[in-house]
Amino acid sequence: MTGVGQAGRIVAVDLGGTWVRVASFQPDGTIRERARAATLREAGPEAVVAQICSLAREVVSADSWSVPEEMVVAIAVPGPVDPVAGVMDGAPNLPGWRMVPLRALVEAELGCRCLIDHDASVAALGEHRRGAGRGMADFVYVTVSTGIGAGLIFGGRLYRGGSGRAGEFGHMVVVEDGPLCHCGNRGCLEAVSSGTAIALAAGAPSAAEVSRRAAAGDQAAQEVLAAAARQLGLAVGGLINLLNPDAIAFGGGVLAAGGHFWDQMVAAVAEGSFAATRAHCKLLRSQLGEDQGLLGAYELAQDELAEGAASVLLA
Repeated sequence: MTGVGQAGRIVAVDLGGTWVRVASFQPDGTIRERARAATLREAGPEAVVAQICSLAREVVSADSWSVPEEMVVAIAVPGPVDPVAGVMDGAPNLPGWRMVPLRALVEAELGCRCLIDHDASVAALGEHRRGAGRGMADFVYVTVSTGIGAGLIFGGRLYRGGSGRAGEFGHMVVVEDGPLCHCGNRGCLEAVSSGTAIALAAGAPSAAEVSRRAAAGDQAAQEVLAAAARQLGLAVGGLINLLNPDAIAFGGGVLAAGGHFWDQMVAAVAEGSFAATRAHCKLLRSQLGEDQGLLGAYELAQDELAEGAASVLLA
């Protein structure tokens, strides 16, 4: 969605465990100014909030406009969130983040409206509007990176569930008494198929290193990747049976690493889903790259501005 008037200017934030990325936008929805900084993840929430606000001021200053009250800051966050209350439940990549009132903290510092939502949901919104999911009514985005999550689009609209926490695909238990997950349960999909799990299972520093070893012919690395891809594919097959979407797009560093992981995952999808339901669902790669979170956050803010404008017209 583009073209909503700039009565409210938009700053998008993609908060990750490695980088904080921030951007301002042209009226047509393209990025005007951008900035980023390595996330001060070990310093705690207050330091990261200060980073977000500093980078927001940087992009609006470069864009020659101040931080007005009508500005909207939209933040994609890497963990479960209550988007209505504006509170982050926690984040596996951000130590010490438990029940952080992120929206209130940013609003108090910048003096403008702030929105927050789960990064997978924000990514789904971006891909649906601008990327792999364009034109599809029922669309799922799955990210396989440090963790695993999903964003859901039903009837062309972002689906958040009853309390705003839908999409925790990575915390479906797929292996009884399996590896301990950071959420406290055992055998979650995230504990067996995420980049973190792959690296741990192979005794490697990263999933990228496991992929490198596998490509070089390391049989142990190949077996770890094959097991992770199979569990992921079976779970995706169940997702297809449950939701019957038009398409599922996949992103994240694990699937971008190359090798046979994609093909092995797709083969397992066929084992875990009904043929007729699977035939309706396209399996796609995401299209928006590292700007996915920023573009999705922009779309989130556009929706907020459009709903506000509609409320004024109806009043």
